[in-house]
Amino acid sequence: HGRLDTLKTSIGAVAPLRLSRRVLRGEERRGDMGSSSLQQTNALFRKNLVIQRRACKTNCCLILFPLILCAGIGGLQIAINRAVKRDTTPLNCNCSNAVVPANTTGGPACPEGCPQPRAPKWPPVVHIPPSATSRFGRGPPGASCGAQGSCAATFLVTGANQSFVGSAMGNMIPVHDASVNVSADDISALADFVLADYSGYSGSPLVDTFLQNKCTPNLTLSYSFVDGNETGTQDVDCTEGLMLWRDSSWLISDDLYSGYTNRSNEFAAAYDFLSSDQGNFNLIISYNSTYEFDAYDGLPIPVFQFFGGNKPRLLEVPRLTNMASNAYLRLIGNGLKISFDFVKEMPRAGRSWSTYDLTSIIGPLPYVLTIQLLFPVILTNIVYEKQKKLRIMMKMHGLGDLPYWTISYCYFILLSMLYLLSFMVFGTVFGFTFFRLNSYGVQFVFYFAYMSLQISFAFLMATCFSNVRTAAVIGYFYVFGSGLIADYFFKPYIEDIFISSMYASSSL
Repeated sequence: HGRLDTLKTSIGAVAPLRLSRRVLRGEERRGDMGSSSLQQTNALFRKNLVIQRRACKTNCCLILFPLILCAGIGGLQIAINRAVKRDTTPLNCNCSNAVVPANTTGGPACPEGCPQPRAPKWPPVVHIPPSATSRFGRGPPGASCGAQGSCAATFLVTGANQSFVGSAMGNMIPVHDASVNVSADDISALADFVLADYSGYSGSPLVDTFLQNKCTPNLTLSYSFVDGNETGTQDVDCTEGLMLWRDSSWLISDDLYSGYTNRSNEFAAAYDFLSSDQGNFNLIISYNSTYEFDAYDGLPIPVFQFFGGNKPRLLEVPRLTNMASNAYLRLIGNGLKISFDFVKEMPRAGRSWSTYDLTSIIGPLPYVLTIQLLFPVILTNIVYEKQKKLRIMMKMHGLGDLPYWTISYCYFILLSMLYLLSFMVFGTVFGFTFFRLNSYGVQFVFYFAYMSLQISFAFLMATCFSNVRTAAVIGYFYVFGSGLIADYFFKPYIEDIFISSMYASSSL
C-alpha cells in the first residue's frame, strides 16, 4: 500500500497544479509542461519496473530460455563436428582440374564435397507421364497405344487461329526416319531430338526415350557421354508424341485436372497459342508442377514436406518452350531456329563435411519462439494495470492517453531490445551462423521494426482481456501455436511451390 500511495502521489503531483493554474496565462502553463512530463515519465517507468520486478519467474524464464537454447544447440553442434571430423576421410578432388572439350556430353563427376568449377553438360529433356509406358493404364482419350500397351505422350493444344495452330502442331517434334548414333563430343546433334524421361525421374542425367510424330519399327537413338573418367553409351527407343486439339482452354483445364486425378489419363503438357499468327507469337504452357517435390502419393502439401518430401527436382519446362518456339519459326520460314543444346548446373565451391551448420538444419522456429516470448509479458503487464484499476487511477490523477501509451511503448521497446541484445550475444558466443554472418546493423533494424509491431499488437490484444491469468494463457498459446502452425502448415502454401501452370508470352 505504501508503494501504491507513493506511485499515486508521483503521478498525480501535477493535478493540483492544473486546477490552480486554470486562470493563469497560457505561457505559464506551457512552462510547466516539461516538468510534468518528466514526472509522469519517471513515475510510469518506476511503476513498470516494480511490476516487472515482482514477476521473478517470468524474468528468470526470459533470461534462461535463450541461454539454454543457445547453449544446447551450440554444444550439440560442437559434439557433432568433433564426431564427424574424427570419422571423415579426405576426399580426392583431382576431378576439379579435369578438362573436357566444350561440346562434350557430360563432364567431370566430382563428389559433393569437392569444388566443381566446370559443371557437366546434359541434353535438355521433357517429362512425360507414366501412362506413356506399358506398366500403366490405357492412356487418355484420343491417344494411340501400341501392341505392347505403351501409349503416346499426349500434348493438348488450342488457340484462336486453328489453321495456324494446326500447322504449328505438325512442326513441334522434328522428324527422324532412321536410327542415329551420336558421339560424346557432339552434344549439339542431340538438340534436333525431343528427348524425354518419365515422371519417376530420380536425378539421373540419362534420358529414357525420344519423341516422334510416328515411330517406325526399330527406330532408336544411341549417344555417348562422359561421366568422370568413364565413357558410356545410352540407347533409347522411340515414343510417339501425339498432339490433340481442343476447342478452348476450358476444355484443356478439364482434361488436365481429370487426367491428373485418374493417373492412367495424364498428359505431358498443354499449349494455348492464344492469338498467335504469322506476325504475333503468344503462348501459355501448362505443366504438372507436382513432379518437383515427389507429390505422387496424394499426401497433403504440409505432410509430405514434414516427412522430407521437399527436395526439389528439375521440371524440364524450358524444352517445352523451345519446342513451340521452333515450331513457330519453321512456319515463318527463312531457316530460323533456336538450338537448345544443353543444360548445366552452376559451378560450385567445395564443401567441408567435417562441420555441420546445425542452426540452419533446425530452421527458424527456435528464433521465432524466442523473440515472441516477450509478447505475453507485454500483454499481461497492460492487463494487470486494467485489472488492478491502476490505469483508471492514473487517468484520474491527470495522466492522459497519449503520454501513457507513448511512455509504455518506450519502456517496452527498451526492454525488448535489451532482451534481443542478450539473445544475439548468447548466439554469437555459441557460434550461431545466423548472427555471425549477418550484419548487426541490419539485424538491429529488423528487430526494432518487429518488436514495434509486436508491442502494438499486444496493446491491441490487451483490450480483449480483463484478467491477467487468462491473458497469460492465451498469450503463450499464441506464441507456440502461431510458431508451429506458421512453420509446418502455412509456410508451404505461402511459398507457393505448386503452381499449376507457367505463363510465357512473347511477341515477334
